[in-house]
Amino acid sequence: MFKLLAKQPQSAKELTKQLNISQPTLSRLVKQQPAIIKIGKARATQYALQRPIRDMGSQWPVYRVNEQANISVAGQLIAVYPHGFVWHDALTQNETLYESLPWFLWDIRPQGFLGREFSAIHQQLGLNPRLQDWQDDDVLTFLLKFGFVQPSHFLVGEESRVSFLRLQQDVMQPDDDDGWLKTRASYGQEACKVIRQDIARSSAAGEQPKFGVFVVEQQQAFELLVKFSPPVSSPNGQRWSDLLIAEHLALQTLQHVGIAAAQSQIVQSQGRTFLEVVRFDRTSCLGRKGMVSLEAVSNEFIGHNQAWDEQAKSLLDLKKISCDDYQCILKVFAFGRLIANEDMHNGNLSFFLADDFSLSLAPVYDMLPMRFVPTTHGEVVERDIKIAQATHLTQDVWLQVSEWARFYWQQVANHPQISVEFRKIAEKYIDSEQ
Repeated sequence: MFKLLAKQPQSAKELTKQLNISQPTLSRLVKQQPAIIKIGKARATQYALQRPIRDMGSQWPVYRVNEQANISVAGQLIAVYPHGFVWHDALTQNETLYESLPWFLWDIRPQGFLGREFSAIHQQLGLNPRLQDWQDDDVLTFLLKFGFVQPSHFLVGEESRVSFLRLQQDVMQPDDDDGWLKTRASYGQEACKVIRQDIARSSAAGEQPKFGVFVVEQQQAFELLVKFSPPVSSPNGQRWSDLLIAEHLALQTLQHVGIAAAQSQIVQSQGRTFLEVVRFDRTSCLGRKGMVSLEAVSNEFIGHNQAWDEQAKSLLDLKKISCDDYQCILKVFAFGRLIANEDMHNGNLSFFLADDFSLSLAPVYDMLPMRFVPTTHGEVVERDIKIAQATHLTQDVWLQVSEWARFYWQQVANHPQISVEFRKIAEKYIDSEQ
């Protein structure tokens, strides 16, 4: 039986036929083998063989942290042959077989700039330094040790739960009141530390240099992601400064018109521009909100990688998102096109994830005119403005969102810390919409 299950999970009918035994005999054999697990009920029942991963075992509890920072059991994750996983949900008591890590755990893997920092720091795990070469077993190895700091409310394994509790104690010390001024004073040092580590190889999408910090004030904790520019004395640094300010103004513009967007602030210190973004998947008591990217949702339910508007329509048709969220995505997508954001990939749009795995649109983030980023070699290349046109799905919202974009470009042009060169870009977009 082990040889059959090592190839793939099998139904009771398949096993009794191939082993030439009766159903009662099969049930008796399964009970005698703790390595064999039962998945599903009645005619949908399947059997699978547990698959040990390295020295970490084959099954792990998965915990959920709520907004009040309370921890509860979300389910059990079980690795099975040949390379899949079974999710036993604590809420429904149902089991689901996945060919890889469950989609709702996908975003906990390290990725982008901060992901590469983790891979460099934690090489003691024996993992490939190239994140793109990691397999699911590599990702799980990381999650069991360091997943507690990742963007999710799930904690995979007992060690992650203990580490999260330790993090709570370390951050919320009774006499620890760092405050915003003290934290911001350290930004220059933090930026130099990141640069010295030489983690970033380029300014590609998702890899803008950044670091994470906690700000504790009056016993409230704010977790921030802080992006930063090179020294603004260089053309490369000045352009990134412009772009970080432009990102801040884009988030403010969306908030102004009633679209939920990340809270942000610009700080200029020690010759650099810093963009603080408050993590909206965290709460002030160190609680968490479940969140998944469009990347994870699309891979699980859609299977195509078209533009945001097309994927949103597919999710609406599948009844995975509400009509309101669908309309909001159309407007955000149109806004991005109108402000020259040429990097609206699936990692830059996310959903809150409820305990029953239902989805609701999360605030907008990473929204800026990516058309005008410097090259990976740090050169500022002059690019013509590109006037976007409505797609067939955004036609009904295009006129409304065009007004938002015009207002946005006016804010950029009037901002006192925007360079002359970038102000000219903003003015060209304003003139094009006359």
